[in-house]
Amino acid sequence: MRIEGGAAALPNLYRDTRDAGAPKLEYGPAIPGLKHDSVEISEASRRLAEGISTRELPPGVVQDRYLRRMFNSEIDGSLNRLLEGKSPEVEQAVNFLISSNFVPDESVSDEGERAALLESGLSQAKFIADNYMTESEAADFMTTMNKIAAYAKTRTVDPETGKASYIELPRRPEGAPGDYIDIDYLMKKYDPEAAKQAAASLKDASSGGSGSGFAKILMDFQRKLANHPEWTREYRGEVQRANDLLNNAKIDNRFAGADTSSLDAFLQDMNGKFRDASFESKDFLTKNLESFSRILDNAK
Repeated sequence: MRIEGGAAALPNLYRDTRDAGAPKLEYGPAIPGLKHDSVEISEASRRLAEGISTRELPPGVVQDRYLRRMFNSEIDGSLNRLLEGKSPEVEQAVNFLISSNFVPDESVSDEGERAALLESGLSQAKFIADNYMTESEAADFMTTMNKIAAYAKTRTVDPETGKASYIELPRRPEGAPGDYIDIDYLMKKYDPEAAKQAAASLKDASSGGSGSGFAKILMDFQRKLANHPEWTREYRGEVQRANDLLNNAKIDNRFAGADTSSLDAFLQDMNGKFRDASFESKDFLTKNLESFSRILDNAK
């Protein structure tokens, strides 16, 4: 598919299966206004974008909207497809689970609490699957949510900075072949100076400038890539390991098997499981479940 736009060209780097595994560049018109330079986002803005508020809401009041965190085209596309046509409450409940249970922000620092919220979130996702989706949709939905859970379990915290990070997710545009190569990732990893120059050129083009030098930067990197086949091999190995982790991770869930026949039955069963948990205070689990149930109260 071609998208008509400005003069600058963006690369799609695919593996040319006809030429001994050597990658090639394919060009098409750029998307107008697309920027690849980094933007500093304040913590408050980031939290707002993720639908998270530091303000305690009064009991019974539901936050109006939870915005969904983005992962990669495979996960995002699956969620978009599965939630299409579902009620706003169901979509909001899924967004809530992702931002509050699967990948909560750094306000939840205790690893034990994060693990318990994740497991509770998987059970809550199962309730959504059983009550608001067809059998085939439910299977696909749980596969996708399990991938997000596997991603969440890769979280590590730098002991010096306290900054959390996750595994780099494979990024393949929808419709791209299975052997697609993410040139942006490769350039940032192996030639960061060229990546900075390419970003500056794109920024110039998106601001009405000529974007001169962009094509040359890409062609120069293509030559470097051809001279370093180990870069492509290492990239494919990273993608394979990441996919294996996402597809095969097994997460023990102490809250599995809750009754999903109705919302009341589910809440009663989950609260019973919470009472058996080893945490001194179960408030973080019960409040999370209450928020989930309030969102779904009027779901169709």
